[in-house]
Amino acid sequence: MKFISKLFITSLPFLALSAQAIEISKINIELDKSQYVKYSGSNKSLKNGFKTGFGSSLTYYKMGDHGELYFYGLTDRGPNGDAPNFKAKDGSESASKFFLAPDFTPQIGLIKVEKNKATIEKVITLKDQNSNKISGLPIPKGKIGTTNEVGLTDSLEILPFDNKGLDPEGITIDKDGNFYICDEYGPFVIKYSKDGKELNRFSPGNGLPEILKYRIENRGCEGISITPSGELAVLEQSVLEIKRDGKKSSPTAKFTRVVLTDPNTGKFRTYAYPIDADEYKKTKDAKLGDILALSDTEFLIIEQGKDKNKKMRNLIYKVDFSNATDITDFYKDGFEPEFYQDSADIVMGEKILVADLRALGYVHEKAEGLALLDDRQTLVVINDNDFGLDVKIKDKKRKEKITDYTVDSNKQLYFDSLMSDAKIKFSYLSDEESVNELFFIKLDEKL
Repeated sequence: MKFISKLFITSLPFLALSAQAIEISKINIELDKSQYVKYSGSNKSLKNGFKTGFGSSLTYYKMGDHGELYFYGLTDRGPNGDAPNFKAKDGSESASKFFLAPDFTPQIGLIKVEKNKATIEKVITLKDQNSNKISGLPIPKGKIGTTNEVGLTDSLEILPFDNKGLDPEGITIDKDGNFYICDEYGPFVIKYSKDGKELNRFSPGNGLPEILKYRIENRGCEGISITPSGELAVLEQSVLEIKRDGKKSSPTAKFTRVVLTDPNTGKFRTYAYPIDADEYKKTKDAKLGDILALSDTEFLIIEQGKDKNKKMRNLIYKVDFSNATDITDFYKDGFEPEFYQDSADIVMGEKILVADLRALGYVHEKAEGLALLDDRQTLVVINDNDFGLDVKIKDKKRKEKITDYTVDSNKQLYFDSLMSDAKIKFSYLSDEESVNELFFIKLDEKL
């Protein structure tokens, strides 16, 4: 691999670095037009379809005979965007999302990198146990994994729910070539065959701690990795929002949960990853991006989110859980440790900074995939390009977020219960924003 630029980092003012980045390289993934997601709606501005985003996760596969590198990337639930809250005929309101390609099936992409060029060599679509393609549409209300969202087309038509819908966010591959994928909905962890057929599924209370059902909606499992001993390391994206005795844990929680589960027995342990709580206005503003096992007890974790000054943070930490408390069944006075103002009763993972992506020239908002090459010195990060879709609302009278509006079953928009003539605009992100970029970081020492 030829690195096209160098950047030397000494230290950061608030955290010690465990290693120094000595070389940086950036390579955009090139898509063939046939690999775009097709659009079948009536909006002429979207006639070219969407750039399939394989950056929801990343795992290193192998080096080829001629030095080429292979990775597996992952899509999420498809081209979607924020939508007005949906008001049903009975007057109840729900959050909603636009799905611009509702028939989209989440995919795994085999990424090939050679001579500073990255392409998608193969696409694997995800199927259920009966070999039926799944979708990324929301799970019905009342079911495990529901986000209480309603899916809408760009013409404000209501979409059906999908009992097996997935929003994939993490991928890893075992020694037999099978995939493990985790998602934000359930959260679920699903084992897939080499050709993408579901083999097994874990959910809260079945191979995963039941407490994970208290994930903030749309912030379930964000990363997954396999340890050398074969356990799955499963990463929650944000702090849990447990509701107990009229209280919510999210304002006080100072950690997210990392689960180590044996895929053969379903037995698991749970550890606390300490977020940089003081850096955020609210602790739930921290959103983790991915996890990568270095050993059975040490991991790399991406921590990100906007700080108190609304500046984006994208940091890679090395975390050691060898002395951490198993908090699976840990309670104090009947409450989970997320409720504690002082977390001194538990030992969290010990972490040290490996890389500040912003300081190294990373420009994308989200870093959602993390891989490590065979040299154990070169990290690879990938961004989520959101399928290149941008959704905004245009209102001559006000400047509000699209989620501050409501829409009813007659497709009428409202703001504060008043009819609105605002227009919803669907467009493409800029070329810079809509690429999947592989960001290579070579460190001065092995991990």
